[in-house]
Amino acid sequence: MFKFQEKILLQQIKNGNQKAFAYFYDFYQDKIYRFLYFRVSDQNLAQDLTSEVFIKVLDYIKEGKEIENFQSFIYKIARNLIIDFYRQREQEELPIDEFVEENIPEEKDLIEAVNDKFELEKIQQALAQIPDRYREVIILRFIEDLPFKEIAKITDLKEDYVRMLSHRGLKMLRDRLK
Repeated sequence: MFKFQEKILLQQIKNGNQKAFAYFYDFYQDKIYRFLYFRVSDQNLAQDLTSEVFIKVLDYIKEGKEIENFQSFIYKIARNLIIDFYRQREQEELPIDEFVEENIPEEKDLIEAVNDKFELEKIQQALAQIPDRYREVIILRFIEDLPFKEIAKITDLKEDYVRMLSHRGLKMLRDRLK
C-alpha cells in the first residue's frame, strides 16, 4: 500500500468511514495474526490479540492522533501487546504445531507434507532456543518479510542494530539446525 493511500484512508477513518477501516483490517489482519501467533503459540489468544490490536488502532485514529507509517504503527501495537502478555504470564513459548498442521497445502503429496512439517518443527525448536530479541527480528524479517527500516521503527532500535540482531540470530539458528 502506498503512503498517500494510507493517508487518505486514515483521514476517511477519522471522518467515520467504516469501509476505509475495513480495508485496513482486511489488508493487515492475516499478517498481524501470523505475527502474534508465532509469538504466543495459541490460536485463540492470537485471534483475541489481533482483535485487540485493531481496537487500539481504531481508538488511536478516532482520538485524532497522526500516524506516520501505518504498517510500523500496527506492528508496534501488536508487539506491545505481546510484551504485556508475557509480562502478565512470565513465560515464553513458541510451538507452532497447530500453525504447521493448518497451513500445509492439501495438494502436496504425503512425503512432501511430512518433510515440510519436520523442517518447520526443527525451525520452531531452534527459534525457541534463541533469545527473544533475535527471535523477534527473525520473525519480522523472514516470516513477515518486513524491511530492516520497518523493523527498526517497530522495535525502537537503530536499523544497524536490527541488521546485527538479524545476522547473529540467523547464525544462532544455523548452529542449532545443524
